[in-house]
Amino acid sequence: MKVKHRIRCFESDVLVCEDGQAFNLNIQARTNPLGFGRTLGAFAALEQAVEAAEHFCLAYRIAREHGYYLKEDELVRHEREPIAVRWVLDRCLTEQEWCDLLARSADAS
Repeated sequence: MKVKHRIRCFESDVLVCEDGQAFNLNIQARTNPLGFGRTLGAFAALEQAVEAAEHFCLAYRIAREHGYYLKEDELVRHEREPIAVRWVLDRCLTEQEWCDLLARSADAS
């Protein structure tokens, strides 16, 4: 696999890696930089994967600010419904829309 795009995102790097068949969106802890981390999604085109990586980092930052953390393939917070990473990648919400969504989630619990 070849790294095509890298974004620093908290204590991790979000990578777009080409494996010959798809462009994988991976997250890798900076404390263990060997390998290519855990795959969060796969895309047919490099541009789609890069856009998804940028969007995931935005959503992840906002989720962390609201007390969520990444566990396997979900953003989780105690006493809240988990948010699937695939769901995050399928949406193109703005920063404000993410903040509003998480605030509504907090109000509902």
